[in-house]
This record gives sequence, structure tokens and C-alpha cells, in this order.
Amino acid sequence: MTPGSREAAFSPLRELQTLQPFQWSAGLVARGMAELRIADALGDGRRTTEQIAEAIRAHGPSLERFLRVCELHRLVTPAADTADGDVRLWELTPAGHLLRSDVPSLRGFSIAVNAPGMTRPWELVADVVRTGCPATRTVWGMDHWEYYAAHPDEARSYAETCASLSVEAAEALVASVPLAGEREIVDVGGSPGTVLARVLREVPEAHGVLLDLPWAIGYARETFEQAGLTGRVDLVPGDFRAEVPAGGSLYLLKNVLCDLDDEAAAQLLAHCAKAAEPGSRLVLLDWEYTEHSSHVHANDVEFMVLTGGRARTEDEYRRLLAAAGFEDCRRLPLAGHERAPIALIESVRA
Repeated sequence: MTPGSREAAFSPLRELQTLQPFQWSAGLVARGMAELRIADALGDGRRTTEQIAEAIRAHGPSLERFLRVCELHRLVTPAADTADGDVRLWELTPAGHLLRSDVPSLRGFSIAVNAPGMTRPWELVADVVRTGCPATRTVWGMDHWEYYAAHPDEARSYAETCASLSVEAAEALVASVPLAGEREIVDVGGSPGTVLARVLREVPEAHGVLLDLPWAIGYARETFEQAGLTGRVDLVPGDFRAEVPAGGSLYLLKNVLCDLDDEAAAQLLAHCAKAAEPGSRLVLLDWEYTEHSSHVHANDVEFMVLTGGRARTEDEYRRLLAAAGFEDCRRLPLAGHERAPIALIESVRA
């Protein structure tokens, strides 16, 4: 008899490991480690628990217990051949380095995706599947973006997430989309401005316009100030569900439609079509839903839970664009990410 066969006596203690019950805490442990800045305290070196506790102003015994679960999740490890009696030296694993704030990392991401704004709605995932309605308003009494307006600490981590994930995407976009000759580039929902800043550096004669919600504009302002581009961009606080700035020669939509249901996505594209002059281009960069299992399927359910949005197939993006009045839709290869589940689609305002 095998352990999983019907004939074998069921052993809860034995089968518990099949479910890996400690895995539920992995994201929360990463968030705690990031918020405590343990990875910063370790850096490229080795430290005792007491040295880390002093650096982050933590309770030593509690930190020791927490570091053991960080070890379980492969974020830290005891340094090899350094144990001396009761003294233990810790060092970061490759995954642990991703939680540092002094190097390019995913620290903001680890905090944002494991903070209450994203995790609490997941508690109602079964209800979301039953009803087809997102859970954020049920949990918080407001939508996902209103929640960030009311919780600036989480909003900043979310902005850091968008910035870190957009750097590589921005480089791929400028390597994949012809941009020469553009005069007015409108980035819709583009805070914290990472993509538009990179595009403006690529096209020095162009002017930029970034539209986003009022709470998000401040993060974009920081990006353009740091890049020395404040004189070349207008920051427009507003809601793209109401209107989009007119007169752009190029409209950018990066990971915006995925947060919208079909009705809202169609409405946004209609606003873009109304704002754009005939012959203007719209470039869409978003997650692509495919038959091959990938992280996009997890993202898709996250959109479903948090905002009511969804990842879409290339054909679904094309149909939305065509219905809004955009034509000559063509998929462009995303340089360096040609096989990734990401759709890069260029279209022209009819």
C-alpha cells in the first residue's frame, strides 16, 4: 500500500507535509523582513542576531525566532563554519538580497503584495469565484485605488513595486517601438513615471503628459525630478474613467487594462480614441493570457479579487481596440522578452 492509496490508514501528521502548511506565511515573512530592513542590516556581510537587533532596533530573542522562519523560507542562512558555541552568524541568501533597499531589488513588491490592501480581499476569494465580483469594496468599503489614497504607506510600497517592475519593461519598450518623430506622448495611468521618463530620454524633442489619480501624481513628480525632466512633462491629476488628455501623437497604456473589467476597459479606450487625433498611435503593453501555465494566471485571479480586472488574450485586446476606433493593430516583438506572456500591440486611431 502506498501512503496516498485508499487502503492506507490516513495519517494527518504524515500527510500534513504534503500541504506544506508553513508556506502560507512565506509572503508575510518576506514583508516583515523587508519592513524591518533586516536585509539592509546584513548587506553583503555576516552578522549575529544581536548585531542585527541593534541595527534595526529590535527585541533580540524575538528576532532570533523570526530569523529561524526566515531561514525556513530561504531568505537567510547561517554562515558556514562560523558557529562558535551559542554565537550564530547570519547571511543573506540570493532571495534575501532581493529585500534590500540599497541595491536594485523587489523590496517594495514584497511589502505591497503582502500588505493588508492586497491580502485581506483574498480572504474572500471563494465569494469572488461564486459571484464574479471583486472583494476590495466588501472588505474595505472602497475600491482598490481609493484604499491606497487612504493608506499612503502602502501606496508608497505599491509605487516602488511599479517602479522596479517598469525599469526593464521601459527598456524593452523603447527597443521595440519606433518612437522617432513623436511630439506629444501621453502616458495614461502611468505613475510613478518610470516608463514615460525613459521614453522622453529616448526622444529628446518630445513632450510628455502623465495622467493618474491625485494620490499617485506625487510619486511621478519624484521620478521626473530625479531624472531632470520636470520641464518636459505635464502631470495631470485625474481619473481616466472620465477623460483622457487630448492632442497626443502617441498614447501609452502599460498594465492598465488588466485592472479593468471589459466595460471599463472599453470605456477607457473610447476616451483615448476621442482624445487622439486621426493617425495618432496607441501602444498597449499588458499581461497576456495564454494556454501555457504561468504567473499570469495567478495575476489574473489577483485582478479578479482586487479590482475586477483580468488578463486577456491577444485577440481580446485586438477586439477592444477595434471596437474603440483603433485600426492597423499589429503585435510587436518585445525585445528580450519575445516568449514572455506579455502582449505589445501597436494600433492607429482611425
